[in-house]
Amino acid sequence: MIETPNMTLQPVSDAEFRLIQQLIYKMAGVHIKEHKKTMVANRLRRRLDNFGFSSYKKYYDFITQSPEGHNELIEFVNCLTTNETFFFRHGEQLDTLADKLIPRCLERISPSEKCRIWSSACSSGEEPYSVAMLLDYKLKPEVLNRIEILASDINMQVIERARQGLYKPYALQKIQPYFKTRYFKQLSIDQFALSESIRDRVQFFRHNLLDHNPYGRFDIILCRNVMIYFDLESKNRVLHQLNRSLKSHGYLITGYAESLFRTETNLKYIQPTLYNKG
Repeated sequence: MIETPNMTLQPVSDAEFRLIQQLIYKMAGVHIKEHKKTMVANRLRRRLDNFGFSSYKKYYDFITQSPEGHNELIEFVNCLTTNETFFFRHGEQLDTLADKLIPRCLERISPSEKCRIWSSACSSGEEPYSVAMLLDYKLKPEVLNRIEILASDINMQVIERARQGLYKPYALQKIQPYFKTRYFKQLSIDQFALSESIRDRVQFFRHNLLDHNPYGRFDIILCRNVMIYFDLESKNRVLHQLNRSLKSHGYLITGYAESLFRTETNLKYIQPTLYNKG
């Protein structure tokens, strides 16, 4: 039952934090460590205020035991899986994708097929849009038309932000002046709009990396800076699903802080952050 708003919120207890830890792990495979307790409390506070709950346990019971709380589970996941990123993060990886991996892909497939790229943890869209801009800059139109870019995230809120294509200056910190001028329009001192031509090149969908994706198989999958949040069991589950989603001879690109060491995968190491499915 939802309580009366404006009740005094009690601090999150250790027991409540453990319940939240277990639930986000079950829902998204994300292991939140103990030192993140304050961050978790701060992120969920607005959701508790929204329903007028005076404790995190009452909110937990609502989203896990009440039929009315089922939809709130999505908001719970959204709150705890939001990550900041920016355009052209680790741009050398994207150069490798554009200059080496895509040409290999196009040589391997028939002229009627498309080279399919999946940004599998896209947050608010900076990664797949960076790929789209780079390919638009480097490739001829007839080659560009043979490439398909899909992007997904477990957080529906950031997907909606990605579709809007509106960004603050922080997201543009690594963009070269040419790209900023060509692909963005400044709406205000604090907001930039990405061009519609680039937005139209990316298809977004909500997806949990622990589940099988319903959009077929891909030639190149980017899964950067997300597996650092998984323990070994969850990482193995994610890699199993990514492996299923890769075409034969396809490529997986990970983040620099991530390693597949000790994981259960048959992906072949090529170079740091780059793996191949034989």
